[in-house]
Amino acid sequence: MPSNPVRDLPMSPGQPAPSSEPAAADGENPIRDAIAEAIAEHKVILFMKGTPEAPACGFSARTVAALQALEVPFAAVDVLPDPRIRQELSAISDWPTIPQLFVDGELLGGCDIVTEMYESGELAQAVV
Repeated sequence: MPSNPVRDLPMSPGQPAPSSEPAAADGENPIRDAIAEAIAEHKVILFMKGTPEAPACGFSARTVAALQALEVPFAAVDVLPDPRIRQELSAISDWPTIPQLFVDGELLGGCDIVTEMYESGELAQAVV
């Protein structure tokens, strides 16, 4: 069963909507820090819409299916509960779309790249 580091991200229903202001001048950005920490702590982590059990878009579903077909243990983070997760993730990865798959701290790509890697056998090699 994939672990879910969402609980580690500083999110709560009472938080204000994200601001377009840059991060605090003192460099503190708890959401960006939590994302970076989750990427560092998990060999394979997927930032997706929804959960592996209930993907909220077809691209996330296809990416989960590729990982599950390889029986790869992976962590998953749902980017939908808080728009700041997606905003900060894209700032870290310089990749605009979701899902985003990271292996060993490096972005592999989104659904199309992961699907191509799965079909060619490269994904199986990357996640071992």
